[in-house]
Amino acid sequence: MDSPRPQYNRTNVRFSHHAVRATFRALTPIPSLSSELAAWLWYQPPRAPMRPEQRDWLERAERSSFSAAGTEVAAYSWGSGPPVLLVHGWGGHAGQLTTFVPQLLEKGFRAVAFDGPRHGATKGGDPTVLSFAEAARALASRLGGVEAVIAHSMGGSASAYAMSRGLETRRAVLLAPAASVAGVAERFAQMVALDPRGLERMRRKFETSFGVHWDELDVIRSAHEMSARLLLVHDKEDPDVPYAEAQAIVGAWPSATLLTTEGLGHHRILWDPEVIRRSIAFLSQPIDPFGNSG
Repeated sequence: MDSPRPQYNRTNVRFSHHAVRATFRALTPIPSLSSELAAWLWYQPPRAPMRPEQRDWLERAERSSFSAAGTEVAAYSWGSGPPVLLVHGWGGHAGQLTTFVPQLLEKGFRAVAFDGPRHGATKGGDPTVLSFAEAARALASRLGGVEAVIAHSMGGSASAYAMSRGLETRRAVLLAPAASVAGVAERFAQMVALDPRGLERMRRKFETSFGVHWDELDVIRSAHEMSARLLLVHDKEDPDVPYAEAQAIVGAWPSATLLTTEGLGHHRILWDPEVIRRSIAFLSQPIDPFGNSG
């Protein structure tokens, strides 16, 4: 019998969705204030529930930490062999990717995960695509490289950005990644009723603070340069990231396969048995010297 599936709120449970929208509507004539509030909310990740089996896997892991993105990042490791880096998404934690650990170990891989900045057991840092990418690169470097990456949602977008900035890997499984930060920001603005002027000010604030333009973080922008083979898993009914973004990424990535699911939404793909099986099978395929699958 399948274990009960946790319920995920699409907004931070600390805030009333209707109250937030009402506040932003009231602040529409004052875009400086609405953008400041939006920027503050943008950096408030929700906390996904921890399932008992996820906690059990984290407790069984070899625990460590490493410095990245201006903070000490909590890391977890299971097994030995070629390392596979597991990267969770916005509001998530390393435990969410432990569904892949048993089969990774069976295939002789070492599974390695981390809690992103201000997520899980990592208390500090700025929770952004940039900081997740920096943490992924730092941990991969510490491991002497990784065989593959499995990443969910924002973690997938961050992993793709990290790969475009030097994280070398032969394969990647990206689960429901967003194609662009701008798209995520626009959906956020719609959710909280932030008007276009406030969104534009929030964008400029981000770019000034971190020294990078939003479009530089787009997966599509760097996809055509990727040498890693990609399996992208996306549900047609994903309420958080449109399915069209998966199609766009796969269309731009030189060696990519799209695995389409139905009825799993944005989070259930993380513990769907068929998704896990297909992902591990993809990572286990031999690669010939010319980079082709066997």
